[in-house]
Amino acid sequence: MSFLQHKWTEYSRQPNPPRRYSGQREFEADWVGGLRRRYGLSQEGLAALACVSVTTVQNWENPASRKNIAPHNQDRLRDIERALWINAHVTLLEPCPPHVRALHDLLVANKDASAQGLAEYLLGMMPAHDPERARVLHWAALAHSIADPASPKARQYEAAALQALGNGDQRLAAAIENEILGSHFEDLLAMPAGPARLEKGRWIMAACERLHARDSQPAYLWNALEVACRAPLDAAERYRLVGQLIECLGEARVRQRIQREEAFEAAREVYAASGRVN
Repeated sequence: MSFLQHKWTEYSRQPNPPRRYSGQREFEADWVGGLRRRYGLSQEGLAALACVSVTTVQNWENPASRKNIAPHNQDRLRDIERALWINAHVTLLEPCPPHVRALHDLLVANKDASAQGLAEYLLGMMPAHDPERARVLHWAALAHSIADPASPKARQYEAAALQALGNGDQRLAAAIENEILGSHFEDLLAMPAGPARLEKGRWIMAACERLHARDSQPAYLWNALEVACRAPLDAAERYRLVGQLIECLGEARVRQRIQREEAFEAAREVYAASGRVN
């Protein structure tokens, strides 16, 4: 079974799919367009990655086209989606430890089971307080979620990776910590509303607050507030975080940024309640 045919079969078996399609061809067209939108690709950009013409990409995205996407092009789209997904979640910061490069290469090569096994072996051999533990937990989560985004094991590793951030005095490079937080935040924004999204939001917010407690960097509090706004978490959490930011930076600076940036729109109620929003 070809890649998109398999995707269509899985989708069509859902009892209540988010959208009804007339058939596989319409599903294929929407899937290709969705891939471009998700990763910010133009039709020209996708054509270059797939080694086809722009006209071919336009035909792929045209639901009225009678011709299904050829199986070899579906294979290319599968590999492109995988590479884009990996690049959106991780970067290889140099000097890159050999075990991290090995995990990356296994995922790129579509060897998810091997990547899962290597990650679990590394975690079993790694001391509990090793500063690299959060990074390997993050990779373990990726190795499971790349094949199955709903994987319970992936969620366990995600929670453990966030829990490991900010615990203890030892730290990862700031870029790696930000990568882990950023990856989880992007996943949060892509999740549908519901208990799982709220739970993930609470994990990320708690990790940001631990990092602030360790480093006293207001940026982590701003990150926590953005998560609380966009998950969205309880209003009490937004009030609490705004209060902490005011203690660090002063009311004027905090109010100005909250009013200026759309990401903090849900926090404007803090000032609206006191009648101080213009």
